[in-house]
Amino acid sequence: MGDVIKVTTMKKRIFFLWAVLLTGQLMAQKPVKVQNDFFVLHNAIRGDSTYKTFDQQVGFIKSLGFDGVEINQLDSFDGMKAALDKHQFTGSYFYIKIDVDSPTLDPRIEPDIRALKGTKAVLAPYIISDKKRFASSSGMADTTVVRQIRQMADWAKEAGLQVALYPHVGFYVERVDHALRLVKQIDQPNVGLTFNLCHWLATTPKADRTNWKGLLTTLKPHLKMITISGANDVDAAGMDNGPTGIWNQYILPLGTGSFDTYELVRFAVQDLGFKGPIGVQCYAMKGDKPTNLRNTMAVWKQFKTRLAKR
Repeated sequence: MGDVIKVTTMKKRIFFLWAVLLTGQLMAQKPVKVQNDFFVLHNAIRGDSTYKTFDQQVGFIKSLGFDGVEINQLDSFDGMKAALDKHQFTGSYFYIKIDVDSPTLDPRIEPDIRALKGTKAVLAPYIISDKKRFASSSGMADTTVVRQIRQMADWAKEAGLQVALYPHVGFYVERVDHALRLVKQIDQPNVGLTFNLCHWLATTPKADRTNWKGLLTTLKPHLKMITISGANDVDAAGMDNGPTGIWNQYILPLGTGSFDTYELVRFAVQDLGFKGPIGVQCYAMKGDKPTNLRNTMAVWKQFKTRLAKR
């Protein structure tokens, strides 16, 4: 009788372990419907010989199926906002310069933020030292950054908007880890950061890139936006910051290059549950701009199809 009970117990354990394993496999293979807004940076169409005006550019980008477009800089805000309103389209993020050499924020920032109230725009301040008084990632101007971003966050809160610090190679805040430290010091719920694939590659030696999934997991509580591109997984050492340098390696047509951008999207959306906007970088990309945009949308649809079939 005791032997029968032992056998029965062992069978139950085996069945339980098999069920747990099968459940895990099914969960890993669960199809994913990508619901993130997919937008394009303005550099994808800016300077095109056919689509010259904000009105033409916004209309064309919307016709391709993108969910939004960047509002690039304070100087272009009024023109782009008018075009967005006309086409009932989304300004996915507003790229704003913060100069740590200046004691105050540009006076145009507050009214522009108010004008975006009720939209899905993410405010994306990039932080520089115009006079080169503060070296990149030195931390020497962090007190100024914290004070100014808190001010921006207060304006954003009144407008119902999010703020995402934008690390950019060569700028005062160029690395993700610096941006994360600042976000924690600012300590406001509507302030986080952007993960920019191309800028992360440009500031991270290849040998330090293997655990990018761990990095994104660490960033998850503060991650407001992601920008992607095709890219080669090569070192930036010895390359300049021009179109024939790092950007010729780190900003390629989506779906190309040796870095697995699809896997980055899959991990962020499926494993981390990231629901924020995902943008595509096109700065200095070779080829016809409208054709590049059409091809980009085709690749994004392929990404979504692959995720839906998992």
